[in-house]
Amino acid sequence: MAVIGGRAHINGITFATNTHVVRGKLKNGELTVYVQRLPEYAIIKAMDKIPFVRGISKLAKINLKLFLMIVIILATPWDWIFPSGQVETSSIDWYVLGIYILVLIAAVFLLKRLWQYHGAEHKAFNIYTSGNEFLLESVIRADRVSDRCGTNLVVILLPIMFLLSFVLGNFPLLLYLLSISVGYEIFNWSSRKQRLRIVFAIAAIIQKYIVTAEPTEEQIQLAIATIRKAIETEKQALM
Repeated sequence: MAVIGGRAHINGITFATNTHVVRGKLKNGELTVYVQRLPEYAIIKAMDKIPFVRGISKLAKINLKLFLMIVIILATPWDWIFPSGQVETSSIDWYVLGIYILVLIAAVFLLKRLWQYHGAEHKAFNIYTSGNEFLLESVIRADRVSDRCGTNLVVILLPIMFLLSFVLGNFPLLLYLLSISVGYEIFNWSSRKQRLRIVFAIAAIIQKYIVTAEPTEEQIQLAIATIRKAIETEKQALM
């Protein structure tokens, strides 16, 4: 496929191809689309072809800045910078868990606009993968749930990370990268073979009721314009 994935923002949508990142923004009713070419690193091209490595390169393409930020955070020796002292580990765990829950609740209720763009992204991508034309009415009627959404990968990743944490708990960066490597291959295999339906069923519920919302017509038009530009850009790159 020309378009390998997408993501939503507070004010727009991004679709990624193998060579470019195309971002559409909507501000004060004005629609703008930006095209940025991905760096052509030989190592990235090589990684794309290697099982258990290609998951890292493909996810990095979709959101390189976020990927690098997570790598930096996990690679930083926080125990050296902020010694834990005499604080009990169990207390810290409950404190961190409480923060995560509060952030999740806030995100669900306060980021409605983001979830609407996420819904518009899924609708446009579903029309694209089905091979239908990008008619406004068709995209409006399209499903907000996508089998290629990162939520499916997250549902697969969580138990993998949990199991690997018993061995790699002291190496968070290695745990993260290895989980992605294994999780992507399982996700890719299950998508093609229609396996692990329970995973996709759980992810579908999360997508439908938490991380997507019904988009406005204006947001859908932005999604259509952005994915069309991504397809056109990738075709030109292959000429």
